Amino acid sequence: MLNLNLGLPETIDGRSCLRTLPGPFGHAVYGPYEQLNAGEYLAGFRISSDEPALPEKVLLAVIDVSCAGGKQLLARREVRSTDLADGSAFTVPFTAAGPCRAEYRVWVSGKASLLIEDNRSAVPVMRSTDGAVTLSDDAHFPEEAGASVPFFVENRQFLRNLYDQGIAIRIVDGGVRAVVGGIVLHGRSLDDLRFVGELFFENAYNFGVDRQTAVFDVGMNVGLAALHFARKAEVAEVHAFEPFPETFERAIANIALNPALSAKIKPHHVGLSDRDFDGPILINDKDDSGAMTTVGVEGGVAVQLSLRDAGPLLAPLIEDAIGRGLEVILKVDCEGSEFAVFESLQRNGLLGKIRAFLVEWHSMFDGKTQETLLAPLRQAGFLVFDRSPPVGNGFFYAVRIVE
Repeated sequence: MLNLNLGLPETIDGRSCLRTLPGPFGHAVYGPYEQLNAGEYLAGFRISSDEPALPEKVLLAVIDVSCAGGKQLLARREVRSTDLADGSAFTVPFTAAGPCRAEYRVWVSGKASLLIEDNRSAVPVMRSTDGAVTLSDDAHFPEEAGASVPFFVENRQFLRNLYDQGIAIRIVDGGVRAVVGGIVLHGRSLDDLRFVGELFFENAYNFGVDRQTAVFDVGMNVGLAALHFARKAEVAEVHAFEPFPETFERAIANIALNPALSAKIKPHHVGLSDRDFDGPILINDKDDSGAMTTVGVEGGVAVQLSLRDAGPLLAPLIEDAIGRGLEVILKVDCEGSEFAVFESLQRNGLLGKIRAFLVEWHSMFDGKTQETLLAPLRQAGFLVFDRSPPVGNGFFYAVRIVE
């Protein structure tokens, strides 16, 4: 929030800023009030001045992070005129000992006119294996570093929106990487980052359980959901299935960026269906590579794929997980193939072996809706939560409550 008693609002590249006036002093910007979990964070601030001559070594501002309504100070940093000579980006590290409602503030002394950006955010500290903090500039949007990276330039506003929601954007080896929830992802197309909001802001797959679990990710896409599951302490392993070669390669590359999680993930370069198939399938070449269907389209581009009958393939994996005391959860998002997958699971008597389903279903076939999938689940003793809209694709969740 901007304190308009101390300055005038400005908009720069779509971002709200305050240009303070010489003389008045006090908190020029404060908030946002952000709910954080326990952990180490970096808060980023941008403060600059276009005055031709600043008073030497004078205190111009104080930036801080607080909680408990401003009563508990978590971090504080003074900004003097000499600091502005080195740039406008300031990073403040802080630690939240437990869940807290953090506030980011900038107090100004009134000794000079300052331009203060209102978009402040905190990102989790990423540490290397030796415990050292890596890339402390995660708290800042890499405006200058990204200027020579085509993907960054073409999608700057999209990346900026992610950053403003607390996602670190890095420029590494001439490419873009995003860090969200401790997970590092390549940014080579919008499809790489398209599902960040669905998973981390809408919490589409954010289950919790107090027992060790095996997750089967049917439709791995570029690996974001598999990584999201693997970072959960209660998840012992993730079996992820993806038939499309380019998408599979991108998932493998994302998984490799996260060595602390990769050991949990077992990628399978096949799609699941109600039959075994090896051969060409026509796909729409205008689709993003992470959102294609194995159902096939007319007049598309041929891609060589391998599909496997879901029941016979999953049965030994599920039995092995149960034999090791693991609960079994299926996440299913496979662009229309969910109907074939469910038919095979039911035919092979596997519904009763699975504790929960997290499903995005697709309205692609006459006479088939989410009810086609939900009816056998209710009969098998599942409690269902249907979030589907009246028209189009939808989500549902189902948890087995009858043993």
